[in-house]
Amino acid sequence: MEKIFQSSKIKPVLTVLPLLLVFSTVFVMDNHLAYGVITGKYFWFYAAMGLIAFVGLLTVVIAPLRELGAFRFSISDGLIIVFCFSGLAVGYYHNETITTKFILLLLLLVLYFYFRIFLSQNKRYLPVLLLFLVITGLVEAVWGLRQLYGFSYSQHNLFKTTGSFFNPGPYAGYLAVVFPLALNLLVHGKRYRVHDGWYLVEKWIATVTCIAILLVLPATMSRASWLASVAGSIIVILSKYRHRVPFTLHRVSIIIAGTAVIIVALLGMYHLKKDSADGRALMWKVSLQAIPKHPFGVGLGNFPGIYASEQALYFASGQASEQEKLVAGSPEYGFNEYLQICIEWGIIPFLLFLAILIKTIYTAYKRKQWSMLASLVSLLVFAGMSYPFSVLPFAIVLVFLLAAMTPNPLKGAFKPHPTKSPLGDLGVILLGCLLTVLCLYNRYPTYKAYKKWNLSQILYQAKAYEPAKKDYVALYPYLNDNINFLFEYGRLLSNIGQYHESNQILQQASRISGDPMIYNVLGRNYQSLKEYRQAENCFLHATQILPNRLYPWYLLCKLYAEMGLPEKVNETAAIVQTKEPKVQSVAVREMREEVKKIKNNMKNGCE
Repeated sequence: MEKIFQSSKIKPVLTVLPLLLVFSTVFVMDNHLAYGVITGKYFWFYAAMGLIAFVGLLTVVIAPLRELGAFRFSISDGLIIVFCFSGLAVGYYHNETITTKFILLLLLLVLYFYFRIFLSQNKRYLPVLLLFLVITGLVEAVWGLRQLYGFSYSQHNLFKTTGSFFNPGPYAGYLAVVFPLALNLLVHGKRYRVHDGWYLVEKWIATVTCIAILLVLPATMSRASWLASVAGSIIVILSKYRHRVPFTLHRVSIIIAGTAVIIVALLGMYHLKKDSADGRALMWKVSLQAIPKHPFGVGLGNFPGIYASEQALYFASGQASEQEKLVAGSPEYGFNEYLQICIEWGIIPFLLFLAILIKTIYTAYKRKQWSMLASLVSLLVFAGMSYPFSVLPFAIVLVFLLAAMTPNPLKGAFKPHPTKSPLGDLGVILLGCLLTVLCLYNRYPTYKAYKKWNLSQILYQAKAYEPAKKDYVALYPYLNDNINFLFEYGRLLSNIGQYHESNQILQQASRISGDPMIYNVLGRNYQSLKEYRQAENCFLHATQILPNRLYPWYLLCKLYAEMGLPEKVNETAAIVQTKEPKVQSVAVREMREEVKKIKNNMKNGCE
């Protein structure tokens, strides 16, 4: 068995294949699972990590110990361990349970160290991994082009081009992160040449990838991805020509002109989707106000609920402008990963994260790892305006880049320093195997739950609430960290008249979601229970989260009519009839007609 494993053909395949399967997570969708575009990627990743753990264990059992020992802990490794475990601790403290994000973070930490060990022992395979990442970008770009021209279905009803993602934002961001890697193969390809045939393959793949991405990226209308791809491309181009152009007046003129072009382009992109840009600015403003109130973090996945509360306070204070009220939303993400990390993890872990990034960038610059540095810069720029770290394929790429750009410490960096001890490799591999097995054991029931939920949603959508309730009760222990499940479960209970039970589920949902519809359903439940003050508070809170929505004002009008308060009926009816909604629709016209009837009936009743 040992001879077979050590074969020049078998060992590379067994070693590299699981890592390539991890990179392939980006392609996976599973229609048998609820929300399979997202959850399919999760469970593929879990399975790939199981395979990595198996191969790692096989290495320990079969491979000679003399082949181990290339990996040594560095300062960056220590920072990453402390950073991840601080996030796990804060998350568990606030959530009091093992959530999906908890499991993903733990497995990503294990993956980081598997990458570190693998690349320490097999540096020659780094170009293979980089080329495969480029290929994933090529496949996604072709996929998006097919969607754009109607040959493939989009994953979102409102957008034509999404690739294998759930909307164009992360799809475009992934292309932007891969683009510098492909561009670098064109500019610096010979540096990684194994032989002429390999170089030719790289050149052709890189060329086709760059062309395909440039064709599809503008169609996504993602300004964050455009900026990210430009930032990474600048790193690649500067790395090629940094020593060839002397520092002259001509060069200074080029820099000034380039800066002016960038400023004009930024202004143009702002006005291209002005309301969207203003909406993100509001998110960042409200997020900054939340940080001092939660210096030790609120826990993984709890950003939306905290953000909604903070935005409600901001609008209730009267400080918001009319434009801010118009563009306000209830985001699931912060559209700035740095602010979201600071809120969810706390200030100290956030500073650790910055230290990791700064050290990695500095090390990559000193070692002239231009392709990975450019890709990382693209990812970090995109993270400043979107939510890539909350999307699994991006997290995998980030882990890979950090591991690939973290060198083993030089001799003498730590004392005592063993010459070549296998204990580090053995310890990390065995601990990684143990953690992976525990995570997979925890996730297997969840996999079955997502399959069952996918079928139960048919009953829910058909309004067969009583039969569906049995399924939702059984699924709750495994899906109680999923906002979509909690909202469906809460509405289901409300629709069959179990208002107290519904409120318990919806209150749990409000901690991990900022959707004002949760408070609307809560308010209707309280109204059905004749607990009018609680109902009024819920509806008012919904109006404060999103002042541009008419529906909670409409519900308030109906509540006040039931309570027999004509003055408040007139006040809320006037708001529904005169307030400009964010989107005009048939529902808006129907609500206005109904509050008009309520107002008239109230007036006639008083007379």
